[in-house]
Amino acid sequence: MCSLEFPDLERDIHQAFAGRLTVIGVATGSFGEDEDTLASFLEQTGVTFDVVWDRDTYGTYDWPAASSPFPRQALLDADGRVVYLASEHRADDLLAAVESVVPAP
Repeated sequence: MCSLEFPDLERDIHQAFAGRLTVIGVATGSFGEDEDTLASFLEQTGVTFDVVWDRDTYGTYDWPAASSPFPRQALLDADGRVVYLASEHRADDLLAAVESVVPAP
């Protein structure tokens, strides 16, 4: 659920790795949300990383099996290779993956 995931991503990834990693959220409109709903959600959660729309291609990715369609997390290394792909929010696993590919300050 994005309302649980986004604050973790903001604090533990976006802010903690500022300047060494880019966090991008992807809105799909799958649940009927629109730009106003998204803006309100981002304000409520205090998220400052960029969120983009992908209404067309999200479903084409081969995501791991999960009980719900969201959240999804993907981490690409500096060469664009996918090094982490998850269909559930596992904060510790994501942080470990980030630490394995992001250079120390």
